[in-house]
Amino acid sequence: MELLYNSTNYIDFLRLLAIQFGAKVHNNFIRIPDAIGTGYVWAENLSDGLSILVTDGVLKKEYIFNRHPSHTQSYILHFNDINAESDGGGDNPDLKNGDSQILQQAVLLANINIATKFVLPANVRLRTVKIIFEKNSLLPYMTSEVFDEFVGSYFSEMAKTRVIEPLDAEYRDIVGELIKEKIDHPLRNIFINNRVRLLLERFAVKIMTRISSKSDMQKLSDDEIARLMMVEALLVKDYSLSPPTIDKLSKLSAMSPTKLKRDFKSMYGSPIYEYYQKNRMAYAKKLLTSGKYSIKEIGMLVGYSNLGHFAAAFKKEFDVLPSEMINTKDIRLEFQ
Repeated sequence: MELLYNSTNYIDFLRLLAIQFGAKVHNNFIRIPDAIGTGYVWAENLSDGLSILVTDGVLKKEYIFNRHPSHTQSYILHFNDINAESDGGGDNPDLKNGDSQILQQAVLLANINIATKFVLPANVRLRTVKIIFEKNSLLPYMTSEVFDEFVGSYFSEMAKTRVIEPLDAEYRDIVGELIKEKIDHPLRNIFINNRVRLLLERFAVKIMTRISSKSDMQKLSDDEIARLMMVEALLVKDYSLSPPTIDKLSKLSAMSPTKLKRDFKSMYGSPIYEYYQKNRMAYAKKLLTSGKYSIKEIGMLVGYSNLGHFAAAFKKEFDVLPSEMINTKDIRLEFQ
């Protein structure tokens, strides 16, 4: 099956997809019919030329999504959590052959002026957030010159080194707040707008930091990138357990400990255990602010049997004790 389109916003794309699937659109949401597969797709057009598409589903047959050039100065930022294959050509990093492993957990920027052909195999779960944005979308936050440098440097770096921006734990946390069938929030549009801008901001800052520091990432093969992604996934899989040792990660990734530590820091921006601890504490903060667990329960969920050690680690990361954060949250809620 194939869908041809050149939509410049995702609500138009959603309507085309609904026709293709024989589905009904309700509040910019479609459920994938049983004959086609399972799951859902929803879209929203936001302010400043932003448009978002959220997908979580599995199709029973292979599908080809063939996007024609739109001839507008717009870009698509993909946050992929999939196991799919891409093929095609041009400058779009989403189109290179042999990247199916890498594209499982990657953040990719594409130019909407370049034709793309994306192949989604049958029985593969597709979880992705896609954001269309224009140059004007980011001009409130950066000058035109900085934007041009940001976009130009990204595509230049991709063409030369094929460096992939990984979908790390912080990205996944924000993306996970959007990949939901229904976002129950009293200020839904503001919530979505905020998360979309957080994703755009984090991507732009990471690329611009790399440019300004003039410290290129290690040039890695596709296989090395895939193995580093496997290591990262193991690190953040279950915080209630002790993290794997460097020796174990080295054997699992088929890399020497020295190469593993160097390449992991190059790809994810932090040493292995610093990355683990930062995201471990971020997860603890998320549990804390949910209001569903006691401080002791949260400490155990992130691997601390000693409550004092957990409190000290939390304060080191956020400069506030867990109990103080709960009290601050309660005071803030009283005035809402």
